[in-house]
Amino acid sequence: MNEKACTNCHFITKENVCPKCKSTSLSEDFSGIVIMFEPESSVIAKVMSI
Repeated sequence: MNEKACTNCHFITKENVCPKCKSTSLSEDFSGIVIMFEPESSVIAKVMSI
């Protein structure tokens, strides 16, 4: 099951309905950028192997 981005509130989900705003307008084609100021202590950086 692929992750989808809500085109209304931009929440990322695996569901067919956005759990945040209840929209059904979701897209599997999305991209973004992550900026970390302290990657040494960031959980997200560890998940991303940075």
